[in-house]
Amino acid sequence: MSDLNTTKLFEYHNTKGAKIINFAGWSMPFSYEGTLKEHQSVRTNAGFFDVSHMGRIELQYEQIKEISNLICSEIISLPNNKALYTIFTHENGNAIDDVIFWKFENRFVLICNASNTKKIEDHLNVNSIHFQNITENTSLIAVQGPTAIDKLSESFTIPENFHTYSKDDIYYARTGYTGEDGIEFMIPNNRVDEFINYLENLSIHPCGLGARDTLRLEASLPLYGFELTDLISPVEAGLKWTVTNSTNYKGKETLDQQISTGDRKYLKKFIYKGKQIPRTGTIAKSGDVNGLVTSGNISPVLEHPIGFVLFDSKPPTDLVEFDIRGNLVEGNLISKRFLS
Repeated sequence: MSDLNTTKLFEYHNTKGAKIINFAGWSMPFSYEGTLKEHQSVRTNAGFFDVSHMGRIELQYEQIKEISNLICSEIISLPNNKALYTIFTHENGNAIDDVIFWKFENRFVLICNASNTKKIEDHLNVNSIHFQNITENTSLIAVQGPTAIDKLSESFTIPENFHTYSKDDIYYARTGYTGEDGIEFMIPNNRVDEFINYLENLSIHPCGLGARDTLRLEASLPLYGFELTDLISPVEAGLKWTVTNSTNYKGKETLDQQISTGDRKYLKKFIYKGKQIPRTGTIAKSGDVNGLVTSGNISPVLEHPIGFVLFDSKPPTDLVEFDIRGNLVEGNLISKRFLS
């Protein structure tokens, strides 16, 4: 894996015995003591994730109108010190990437998926948006879990949910990707080792990308490349709530039409009480509507398979049939979150 990108904490991961995998061109920790143990640690206590592979791009407030033309959510009226989850959309309404904006008084920090950093940079360039990629100079550490806020509060001012704050040269937001409370920190590389020591002294230990994926799935959160792609729109992915931009942004006409007519693909959550797991790519069917599993795994909390299915059109029933290696098994589609 010598030709892969590494984060500032790569040697730390190795000293902790992490299983290293290739993730979007980066050597990243999949697990340390096992995905299940790390999953439960975040659900019941706290853990941290090195997510420094994700792109970090600094934008200037002066181009907020131009930026607004590229995303489906309202950003012009977003107050300072707020975070915004949104999607960059193509002219046809499909998703270029789902991202987080951290808004400060005179600039934005845009956090994008590692696999899409180059694509976002190219998109910004084509649309004459000035930016600075600060990924190589910073680290991004996500501290998550029900005890995380209490542990961090002795050293950091805790913002409200989806708000941002800064302390010296550390910028952070009360956001995350696990379904638990927590804070994501952007830290200069020359201070990240000190920060990790601080977390370990609080008994907050590292977790890998394996647990991050099972946590996000349990939390009913999409993953780009699976629930969102260049062929799937935010509306089709069940993210209609992000479509709040009233300006004439790229893809607006298509998304408005999908909302008003219902003529589109539909992403649905499923549960299955059997032992087999309907995994990514499993063929599914509800009534006469065909679908494909985008993500599927065992829920460590619920102890049975859960996941998402993308249907060609609106499924007529809450029953879904999966074809798992030639065996037809039946599950249920649900509208509520997996963990309520």
